[in-house]
Amino acid sequence: MMAALFLFDFELELNRFTNPVSLFNILFLGLGTSALCFITWNYAVKMLGTIKSSIYIYAVPVITVLTSIIVLHEQITYLAAFGIVLTLSGLFISEKKLSSKKAEKNKSLTKFN
Repeated sequence: MMAALFLFDFELELNRFTNPVSLFNILFLGLGTSALCFITWNYAVKMLGTIKSSIYIYAVPVITVLTSIIVLHEQITYLAAFGIVLTLSGLFISEKKLSSKKAEKNKSLTKFN
């Protein structure tokens, strides 16, 4: 973002931080969303593992579109529907490959037992 500041009309005004609403918004973004999400993501990776956790990262855009339809009553566009289909297809393909690799690994392990 620092490089883009020179392209736009930006002035650093520290008095913006004296406004309680702005200060609360910055604290919320820094502590609430960034720090809390980082902690919960690390906990999820610890509990589920990296592969299962990464599936949720790729599902976020699908969940966002569906939530905007339900909560905000937005109309789904053809582009959004196509994106959902592509995202879910990629998730299913990667899961299928992952499960087939696990099955092969388990099969080879049972041969030696």
